[in-house]
Amino acid sequence: MVRMTKLAQFMWGGLFSTLALAWCMPAIAAERNDIKSCYDFAKIESSTAKVVSGRHLFVAIDGTFSPDINIKKLVHEKVHLFLKPGDKITIISFSAYVKDFYTDVLFSGKLDTDIADRDDVSKKSLMIFDNCMVKQAQFVKTKVDTYIKNAFKPNDVEVPKTEIITNLSQVIAPQVAVNQGERRLLLLVSDMVENSDITSFYSKNSLKVIAPKQEMQKIQKANMLSEFKQADIYVLGAGWVPATSKEFRGGQVMLPLKQFWQQYFEESNAQLKEFGQPVLMSDM
Repeated sequence: MVRMTKLAQFMWGGLFSTLALAWCMPAIAAERNDIKSCYDFAKIESSTAKVVSGRHLFVAIDGTFSPDINIKKLVHEKVHLFLKPGDKITIISFSAYVKDFYTDVLFSGKLDTDIADRDDVSKKSLMIFDNCMVKQAQFVKTKVDTYIKNAFKPNDVEVPKTEIITNLSQVIAPQVAVNQGERRLLLLVSDMVENSDITSFYSKNSLKVIAPKQEMQKIQKANMLSEFKQADIYVLGAGWVPATSKEFRGGQVMLPLKQFWQQYFEESNAQLKEFGQPVLMSDM
């Protein structure tokens, strides 16, 4: 029998330990990018790109929500106005847990930035790259518009529940919290009126005057707070009333609604930058 030296035993033992650790660790999935890189297309090293401060915009649309055309147009406008080269964009549709309505990441990707030193790149490659950048911007705008449009509930469909809190806690916040090295913003498009097994802000089919402190106790008891890791939150559509409804939502019901969500996001480590009732007045 051949005996192993202590050095060989140590090396083999280390190798087996490393393999065992690698076997136990979960595989790290590559970051999703639905936007094809112009650097790859033009065969230019991506390391030559301009470095910009990272920003990631998450657009989460309540699939049980069907506002008027002006509110929908405003969502498109705010997203287009925000996006710049180097930004990331993720569009999420969330809904109640009923047939044909579920939460899904519809689109996610990163826009390229320009080349840092264009003198180091051939004219032919620059021409290919520049043409690609124009097409990339058009592609992103088209995809963003398509997915935002399709995320809203059709007017002729009735959904009995609105699971805003569950979706924020279990699906949306975990995605927003991932990369803390970049500025993360959540544009939350919803009327913000919860109607679920946890709690309901309705009484006799109308928004009731809620007690924010009591509602927060229900959320805490259900363990449904979120963790946003200091992301910025912008709400668009809060308190929206359908044109066909005779319901009036004045300050008596809207102020407690805003107070509840301010407290919810504060305790979920996020900053509520603006609560659009229903229009978002500032830029993100």
